[in-house]
Amino acid sequence: MPDKFDMTIRISTERGDVVVEQQKAGGVTTHKHITPQTLCDCFLTSRYDDDRHATGLLPEHCIAVVMEKKYTYYFMRYPDLHADITYYGTEYRDFPLPRLVFGFQYMPQQGKVAGCRVCVVKDERRLTPDTPTYRYPFSNVHGDQRICTGNNALPVYRDPARLHTLMGYLLRLPNSNDLYSRDNNRLHAEHRDLLEQMKGKTPSHYYTGVLVEDGKTLKDFLDAR
Repeated sequence: MPDKFDMTIRISTERGDVVVEQQKAGGVTTHKHITPQTLCDCFLTSRYDDDRHATGLLPEHCIAVVMEKKYTYYFMRYPDLHADITYYGTEYRDFPLPRLVFGFQYMPQQGKVAGCRVCVVKDERRLTPDTPTYRYPFSNVHGDQRICTGNNALPVYRDPARLHTLMGYLLRLPNSNDLYSRDNNRLHAEHRDLLEQMKGKTPSHYYTGVLVEDGKTLKDFLDAR
């Protein structure tokens, strides 16, 4: 069985030096110089932590969660390929959509959503980090995929498990020409012309004649802040 001993750690802030002094049985004293990184590694590897950090019930269709000190990021795959949308007073019911993934920057303490993002992904049965993404072809979305909600106040979600309802709320917001670009569709069509051409089409038509690849993947969308 090893001898018991006391240890003293001396840190020199001027030299950035750490000296470990050990008082062993029999009055023997030893000194050892170690690096600050070695001391940090020692603390980290010897720490015992049995805390559990549960996410709670996740929103429906959630594909990924990133938890930080202030925010929790929820990423959800929109389950439908159709939605009722409006454009300057014209309602397009059951309008076809490409496959969408939303990202929400959620503030757990306040129950509020601080930011919303959306990307168009390849219509695959199982998404992977390498799934290609495309430019969002319609309005109200910035080039960095942030959604502009204008003067519309986002709902408060005390229970984050209800966040999946925010996807439909955002799709129901009126569309305009704000942030719309003809370069975001292969037809180079104006917004109303694009809507008129796509109504009644199948969602698969986006992938054969409309969407423009942005050279990124789903992993890039999940990693962005």
